[in-house]
Formats: sequence, structure tokens, C-alpha cells
Amino acid sequence: MGKLIDISGKKFGRLTCLNIAGRDKGHVTWQFKCDCGNIKTLRGLDVRQGKTLSCGCYQIEQTKKG
Repeated sequence: MGKLIDISGKKFGRLTCLNIAGRDKGHVTWQFKCDCGNIKTLRGLDVRQGKTLSCGCYQIEQTKKG
């Protein structure tokens, strides 16, 4: 297992990391607050790698535009 990278307070896309939430299937999960106000628990690795940039609001906005 690798060293825990503390991402508390950091911003990734529309998500700001609030605190650690726990573990899910061996992966560390964190609570994030999206710019739209939603709170989501997500895998830190997905957010750090840019796989998740919002709570889902960005995709909804893009779908409405198209």
C-alpha cells in the first residue's frame, strides 16, 4: 500500500476536497464540495488523475447546451 497523499483543501476542476471519508475496496475516498454546492464522496485517485472533475453538474450542463 502506498503513502496517503493529503489533498484536504485542494481544488480539482470544480471540486474542493473537504476531508477524508474512508476506504472503498482498498481505495481512499474523500468528501468533496462541488462549485454548485453538492457534496460527494469520491475516490481521491480518480479526482487527482482528472477522471472526475465535478459532481456530475458539468456533464448535465454540456448535455443541455448540445
